[in-house]
Amino acid sequence: MSDPYTVLGLGPDADDEAIRRRYLELARGFPPEHHAGRFAAIRAAYERVKDVDARARYRLFEAGREDTIEAIIEEVACRTPRRRIGLKELLAGDRPPPG
Repeated sequence: MSDPYTVLGLGPDADDEAIRRRYLELARGFPPEHHAGRFAAIRAAYERVKDVDARARYRLFEAGREDTIEAIIEEVACRTPRRRIGLKELLAGDRPPPG
């Protein structure tokens, strides 16, 4: 299978929004009713890198890079939104579990 970043025409440091925008541009330019094979390749590439979790799986299992699991977990954890603690919870000492 080809590199999804090459298919989408992006660098491996692209974020979720840049990947989504590029996918939509390419999908409009290569509609499936006229370019079935090209659209299928674009869709497959997008699915492999569409969000931080998908990119982590790609890097860990498919890309053949030397990333460590710890580095990937740290990247995913840094980009995952956290639940905010409310004032009542803070004053009452009721802290939610992390994550």
